[in-house]
Amino acid sequence: MKRHPNYVDYFFYIWALLLIVALLFTKSSVTEDKCRYYDEKIAASRLAKTAMEEIKAYKEECNIPLATEDTYQSGMIGDRYTVITTTLGNLQSKKTSVNPNFAAVIIDMFKEAEIKPGDEVAMIFSSSFPALNLCVMAAAEVFNLKTCVMISLGASSYGANDPDFTYLEMAEHLKQEGYFTKNIDYVSLGGESDLGTEFPEDIRNQLLQRIEESSAELIYIEDYVTNIDNRLEKITKKLPNVRALINVGGNLVSMGKDEESFSEKNGLIFPTYIKSRLNRDFTKIGLIDRFLDRKIPIMQMLNIKGLALEYGLPYNPPVIPEVGDGDVYYEAQYSLTVPFIALGISVILLGLYYGYRKKYLIL
Repeated sequence: MKRHPNYVDYFFYIWALLLIVALLFTKSSVTEDKCRYYDEKIAASRLAKTAMEEIKAYKEECNIPLATEDTYQSGMIGDRYTVITTTLGNLQSKKTSVNPNFAAVIIDMFKEAEIKPGDEVAMIFSSSFPALNLCVMAAAEVFNLKTCVMISLGASSYGANDPDFTYLEMAEHLKQEGYFTKNIDYVSLGGESDLGTEFPEDIRNQLLQRIEESSAELIYIEDYVTNIDNRLEKITKKLPNVRALINVGGNLVSMGKDEESFSEKNGLIFPTYIKSRLNRDFTKIGLIDRFLDRKIPIMQMLNIKGLALEYGLPYNPPVIPEVGDGDVYYEAQYSLTVPFIALGISVILLGLYYGYRKKYLIL
């Protein structure tokens, strides 16, 4: 057997060095370009910001005091506790949600789920994250979606938990002033059993009266399964070709009684997830499960810290970010020139190596 000269081994060293240099150069040459739907994301975020500012101005006009914890003075943060507070909430997450750029996050989810302008989308909001609710509504306006919107009035700490000015009043005002064209279709009290049973009786009566006077229809059904069936029927009747469900907050009728099942799932949830939930108790599941059973994706907005990190938005920033701030608006672009040159040289080096191998090795 002929021995090949030792210098042939240097082919591998040169090749490895070439690949390392190409990798480093490619990483250093990355640029950020405007992503698909950039204009729609900006438009939705601007509308969300304008809507938030309008609510703040309306509160000031009506002499409704802003919460002490609302250091942004945004009008989107409520008190730690009121008579319609349902659960404990995290102040840092609530402050993070007061970012109009979450409307761009929703547009990004539309892109991933292949939602197109004019499609039918169902929405279920608790009142725990009023700013996020407005971001979703703004995205729906920009995409001119056909919607069925259901809300509940109970809210966790620091949400829209003012019994005299709930999220229903916010939405109705914005609709009346022409910011949004989409109606709130259905309202429930939320809270315990979705019936607000823990609210003081006089407060419950006041809320029921205001719902009656609004443009929305009350949902007040004591049996849980019947409640879910009724909601699904209402959504299907209005949106026979519904393409997605957007859920904001930990609403009982969305999450189900077994809330832990979705407490860690966040963002876009595709129907394949349902395969891991085959042993479900159908007397406890909510609308998220029902939609996934129908092969309809979910856009879940609950773990706000996780959402912010995933889409490049700041968590608990000192001030409200400006429209257009965040990685959600851009896509990383890599130069392919150097990798292709490296690939070409690699092919040449491999050809030379095998040529030498054939010449000096007798197999």
